[in-house]
Amino acid sequence: MVLASQSPSRRQILRAGGIDPVIIVPEVDERAIEDEFSGSVGDLTTALSEAKARAVIDRIIGSAPPALEDADTIVVIAGDSLLEFDGRAIGKPGTADRTREVWSAIAGQWTTLHSGHTVAVLIRTPQANGTAGRAGADDRRDSTDRADRTDPKAFELSALRSQRSATSVLIGSPGPEELEAYIATEEPFHVAGALTIDGFGGAFVDRLDGDHLTVLGLSLPVVRELVTDMGLFWPDLWTLQR
Repeated sequence: MVLASQSPSRRQILRAGGIDPVIIVPEVDERAIEDEFSGSVGDLTTALSEAKARAVIDRIIGSAPPALEDADTIVVIAGDSLLEFDGRAIGKPGTADRTREVWSAIAGQWTTLHSGHTVAVLIRTPQANGTAGRAGADDRRDSTDRADRTDPKAFELSALRSQRSATSVLIGSPGPEELEAYIATEEPFHVAGALTIDGFGGAFVDRLDGDHLTVLGLSLPVVRELVTDMGLFWPDLWTLQR
């Protein structure tokens, strides 16, 4: 299992669910995707998750890291989350001033947290047979091409699917000093919508209507559904023992 994310929350969700993933951080220009996208906020999270998954897939196919060398099947999971308020997407604020702006708008309001999920299955390519010892034209083939076709470490994409989930979130109303204390932790700078329920910000969320794992960035029921639809048995992915 590969998690295409550096999110501690997503990794912890998988580990709590019995899966210890290999982490490969995708290199994706999220701002460029957001600027060009014209669909809904929810669909944008799916587009971003797919872009992240494909970036990691390309890296694995190009050169699988040592941690994956013994695998015959690789499952890649990618996710992205955005908070929607008043029809607009709110991502990671990044700064104290932007965090104050976000909280000024959403405090005491119902919002929607969207999480897009993309799951891909890669399988080891069968090693080509009969290439060794050939003479004539075969010997003149480009050696790189021949290595690509016979590389026992090579993988190919077998399936890729995406799905999003959404949870309604009633934001609390922290006092001015509480908000400044929260900003001082810098936690809200790095999470969608300037809050997270599994940290300091959990005290400032009044109610959830939906899957709480969606709010954390990775819905296990959604991921299990995608994995199952692609013909895999979810318990086979468990790597940690209780």
